Amino acid sequence: MTTQDAELRSVSPVRGKSRKLRWICLFLWTVAAMVATVSGCSAYAAFKIKQALDNSGYFEDWTEETDGVSVENIPYGEEDWNKIDLYFPKELAPEKSRAAFMYVHGGAWAGGKRSDMKGFARRMTKAGYVSGTIGYTLYKEQTASDYTIFKVLDEIDAALAKLKETAAERGIELDRVALGGDSAGGHIISLYAYARGKKAPLPVVFIAPRVAPIDFHAKTWNPVLPPESVATVAALMNKVSVEELSAKDVENPDERAEKLIAAVSPLSYLTAENTIPTVSAYGGKDPLVGTGHCAALRERFKELGAKEFDESDPSDASTPVFDCLEYPHSGHMLESDPDYARRFHELVLKYAQRYLDEPVAKESAAQ
Repeated sequence: MTTQDAELRSVSPVRGKSRKLRWICLFLWTVAAMVATVSGCSAYAAFKIKQALDNSGYFEDWTEETDGVSVENIPYGEEDWNKIDLYFPKELAPEKSRAAFMYVHGGAWAGGKRSDMKGFARRMTKAGYVSGTIGYTLYKEQTASDYTIFKVLDEIDAALAKLKETAAERGIELDRVALGGDSAGGHIISLYAYARGKKAPLPVVFIAPRVAPIDFHAKTWNPVLPPESVATVAALMNKVSVEELSAKDVENPDERAEKLIAAVSPLSYLTAENTIPTVSAYGGKDPLVGTGHCAALRERFKELGAKEFDESDPSDASTPVFDCLEYPHSGHMLESDPDYARRFHELVLKYAQRYLDEPVAKESAAQ
């Protein structure tokens, strides 16, 4: 645990349990669960949900041994959920043999499962990269007593170390990674990358979050989520009671509240020293997260002098690179703009080719 993490945890004492925390988490998870299930629906509803998930990119055709090799349920810790699933290309090209792409699922920090993101991982494996998904601690009754978002970040550390070890056992020496994730997963990878990414077991070279909460000041969520809900989620992650972080606190924070908000907000870690190339996506009609997070990211990256990928110079490592796609007709699932989904995937591949591919091998191949 770093000194910074210790300082953050020191402002997050345990002050009892709150039913309100559980209720808001349950509400958010109930909404998010609609993304990942079709059980109990009518045939038409099931079709529409599958269509929405397909439009958003959650499905990918996969034939074992033809498209790649699956190695699933790899433990990286002691808990049942401390597992990763990995997908290896059938033939790993030399220029793609040093890096991996890992995904973290969403579910309002209280639900979802790592298999929800296997379509994205498999798609990247079919593009030639070692890829996979990460399971982590969810906020539930059995985990409430010791849950914090910092524990989840520790688990990402352990998962990446296990990824490196497992790849080495197959003769693959990884030295960098990219991270993707949706919703709560997008928040987790953004927080991890900006706070710890450069010193991770596998350094994070770019991230691809979608519909990711990026800041826990009320103004960033306005008008889609009320300040009470924003405060409750931030309190949950810090492991303080709702009485200690109220709606008023996230609207007009004092010094103590600002520390709590900053601790769980990826935006607060996004400095010139910690910047990581980022390609993100948000739904123009998202009723849960909203485009305020995209606007906040744009403003911060602009302050840092960032350029969009297609306008940036590959040889200029000092200039941050940032893109944010807003799907104009889509909600939280990014379900109604398949053209934008394709554009996002194409942009992710461009980032991957620049930041994941082995430069020496690419130069050799070009000759």
